[in-house]
Amino acid sequence: MLHIVISAKDERHNTVTNIGDFFRASILTREEGKTGNQERGSGAVGIITDHQNGTYTASFRLLWEGEVTIKIQLVHPKQAIDVIERTIRKYPIDLVMFRKRYILGKDTIDTKCNVDPAIFKNTSAVCNYSDPHAGARWYCEKAVNISCNTSGYHGTLMPYKNVNGGKGLFSSGNNALKIPIFGSPSQINVKKGRDILANRGRCVRGLVTPQISGFYRNGVWNSLVCKNRHFSSQADWQQCLKGKTLYFMGDSTIRQWWEHLVRILKMTETHIPEAVHITGPLLAHDPVNNITVHCRSHGPPLRCFWTRTFHLKFVANAIDEIDGGPNDVVGITLWAHFTSYPLEVYKQRMEAVRAAVERLLRRSPETLVVIKSANTSMGNELISGDWLAHKLDLMMREMFRGMDVVLVDAWEMTNAQHWHKDDIHPAEDIISKYCTSRPASRPTNKSTNEPNQPNNQPASQPASQPASQPASQPASQPASQPASQPTNQPTNQPTNQPNRQTNK
Repeated sequence: MLHIVISAKDERHNTVTNIGDFFRASILTREEGKTGNQERGSGAVGIITDHQNGTYTASFRLLWEGEVTIKIQLVHPKQAIDVIERTIRKYPIDLVMFRKRYILGKDTIDTKCNVDPAIFKNTSAVCNYSDPHAGARWYCEKAVNISCNTSGYHGTLMPYKNVNGGKGLFSSGNNALKIPIFGSPSQINVKKGRDILANRGRCVRGLVTPQISGFYRNGVWNSLVCKNRHFSSQADWQQCLKGKTLYFMGDSTIRQWWEHLVRILKMTETHIPEAVHITGPLLAHDPVNNITVHCRSHGPPLRCFWTRTFHLKFVANAIDEIDGGPNDVVGITLWAHFTSYPLEVYKQRMEAVRAAVERLLRRSPETLVVIKSANTSMGNELISGDWLAHKLDLMMREMFRGMDVVLVDAWEMTNAQHWHKDDIHPAEDIISKYCTSRPASRPTNKSTNEPNQPNNQPASQPASQPASQPASQPASQPASQPASQPTNQPTNQPTNQPNRQTNK
């Protein structure tokens, strides 16, 4: 293990002890001159431990030999996190508003929608589309002389509420600062150790995911949990998925899985009447190998262009419609469209999803259920972004901990890579790693439940102190021994760069 001691100091080099800054840590090796999608370098996340006294430690497993660069990044200072949390408390419902549109002949009628009817202050009648069984609350203003049961179109009411993050705490468009923290040395030379991948077992259900569960080597993701497979050809994918039916449901970050498989397998897409690609439902089939892939968006809240309301279905209800079996795979992710709400809204929805998964596994224990975590992104941090997604991700992990489901840790995998910028929709080569990453691991809670109290959290977590500097490290270490886009998202008014100093 490599341990980096970090001290937080102010502009006068005095140690500061305020807590709650949000850091990410990773190690990486760049592949010079490599331009192909498969040769993107090596990378792994680190674990940050806050000592609550102005110092904290970033710990890394040294998983490959050669020159390794240490990367520490301040995502948010504590003051920015306070602004984010205060914004959610001030606008718990209406940071993002939605509409239901009716088209009657040449007339277009729009009504406002959201998770709480109290937001419709001047409306006497409300349509209640809530579904307690699915953990969903949803209400729309009632249009005059139109029944609530009348089908329409769901869409986002633009623009989002114009909220400002404050001077110096965010970059342009209220994006996260993500400031690199420099120290000396910034690189070490890792000597060759024994092969840590040599004794991995077969991937089966029930394996526990450790805090550092894998790493990239020359652009290829290697699981430390079990011997994950790498598919290099269409034939490999066809052999793996032959006879399978896959059901993907959630937001657009899992729609990317559907798109990836349809492209790789050159599947035939069946158009569903009045469905749009961005929200689905989508259906593709490979008749030769008997592979079928479904995809549908979760029910509202859903930030999207206009889509027919009768095509939207809450995830718990969609799961209940699946018979299940040894040839069925169910992939689920919900997070990106819930970031602008209090945690309770997300919790209710995910409790219903968990209950639906439990029912599915009771009636068909051989069904494979895959939960995709949130992934890193760039966006308006007061409405979406890494801090809010991180909080939901912790709740999701706790919700499914101990269940016989598989976790694809997209959070770790997008943190560990360094050849693409953060993006709500990761690049194609990252998506391909999701699909072959770790097919049989139980999710575990990688952090404390309270995001502002870090405790051995991998890759990205709140630690303490604003201005931070890694302490000196030995120049050589031996290699380690085995030890989710919301669509239509605008940006708000730019803010100034922070008036802070990072000690170097």
